[in-house]
Amino acid sequence: MCARYTLTKEQKELLKAYAVKLPVDYSPNYNLAPTQNGLVITGDEPDIAQQMHFGLVPFWAENTKLNFSTMNARSEEAATNRTWSPLLKNHKTCLVLADGFYEWDKKTGTSLPYRFVLNDRELFAFAGLWSQWKDKFSGEVYRSFTIMTTVANETVGKVHDPKFRMPVILGAETEKLWLSKDLSVSDLLSLCSPYPDELMKSYRVSTAVNATVVNKSHNNAPELMLPLNSQ
Repeated sequence: MCARYTLTKEQKELLKAYAVKLPVDYSPNYNLAPTQNGLVITGDEPDIAQQMHFGLVPFWAENTKLNFSTMNARSEEAATNRTWSPLLKNHKTCLVLADGFYEWDKKTGTSLPYRFVLNDRELFAFAGLWSQWKDKFSGEVYRSFTIMTTVANETVGKVHDPKFRMPVILGAETEKLWLSKDLSVSDLLSLCSPYPDELMKSYRVSTAVNATVVNKSHNNAPELMLPLNSQ
């Protein structure tokens, strides 16, 4: 699964990696959680990066307050799932930009956070799906996204257990394929495989990252993603 991640690069670093127009309200986020805005690039508008809410609201929902979780989509079940299947068939795919993500080891009964990053790239993209919901009374438009998941590789799985999940991290060469309008649903889902272990690493971070809100404010500081022994 992926419930929390980071996107901390400055605009110039983002533009170096992705030739897109950035939103003026972009700012680094060291603890990006569901309902907050993440930066995504869609297959419909691949030349711009957009802020969308993390946690997808289907177009058919009555409102934006759901009674089920939509922050992640299981890739093995997506083709037949009521929420994800229409998005795949209509190519509502997106790149969710990130530079790391958090997972928690709960084997001891205490939630111990780890941050996962890539060895080969400082900035990367999760495979995502996006949707646009519109309030039928006010006309309010709410764009949101989910992150695809797959079975965990050894690097991520050792934090929990072998049945643990991990976000689908796209290789640099497969990002354009995920946004392609020409691929079938089965071809898209074939891209949802675990990222190679040898290209990933993890390290413990402070339990301060466990909270998303502190004193009624977003818990968002560079110190949250520092290795535990460097603090």
